[in-house]
Amino acid sequence: MLFNIHTCQWDEGLLTLLDIPASPLPTVRASSEGYGEVTTTLGLGSIVIAGIAGDQQASLFGQRCTSPGSTKNTYGTGCFLLQNTGLRPVPSSNRLITTVAWKIGDVVEYALEGSVFIGGAVVQWLRDGLRLIRNANEIEALANSVPILARCRCNYRYGA
Repeated sequence: MLFNIHTCQWDEGLLTLLDIPASPLPTVRASSEGYGEVTTTLGLGSIVIAGIAGDQQASLFGQRCTSPGSTKNTYGTGCFLLQNTGLRPVPSSNRLITTVAWKIGDVVEYALEGSVFIGGAVVQWLRDGLRLIRNANEIEALANSVPILARCRCNYRYGA
């Protein structure tokens, strides 16, 4: 990780330590601004590229988790929890990652992120390895059999 989330710049100390030149790294820009234009052969003229975000950060924003404390979960191939921490990066005491949620204009907002990268593979393992379920769609009933998850009204669909 060569990016310093506190300064919102490439970390000169790490670049020097690892002998990585800064010149091939992209210019750091805000999440929402004009980056350039794409020209098409379809007669559409120029199309402005006006935003960039990681998928989980975009999901946090898209699900309107724009105030500190608001949290979202995404379940699919992987499982991702992000919580908006507002204008300051909050270090986790539970092994979560402190990350930039987005930068709009000069305002940077931060989040805590927890990731499980093999969510879909776990369902396959429960089906094919442990044979606890016969069909991947049975995972919803299994999740709802856990009291705390049942209160969350899980509505998981494998492959969604």
